[in-house]
Amino acid sequence: MENEKQKLFDTNEVGFYMGSRMGLAFTKETFETLLTSAKNFKNSVFIVYDISKSNYGMNPLHAYRLSEKAMATVAKDSSVLA
Repeated sequence: MENEKQKLFDTNEVGFYMGSRMGLAFTKETFETLLTSAKNFKNSVFIVYDISKSNYGMNPLHAYRLSEKAMATVAKDSSVLA
């Protein structure tokens, strides 16, 4: 018989993550991936693990999510990605 905790485990995709140095995580491809992820799941997040910050004892994790206004802007004018 399964453990009760195993039955309640949620395996839904909620976004993606990447490692970076000195906050250099944002590129056009990263934004497009975040946009695609947000279209599939409204509250999709992008988590960045900054290796250089962890070396100095600072918080290395940051989470980002597109706002409704950003989604509407991209839907209205796709040249924003150019």
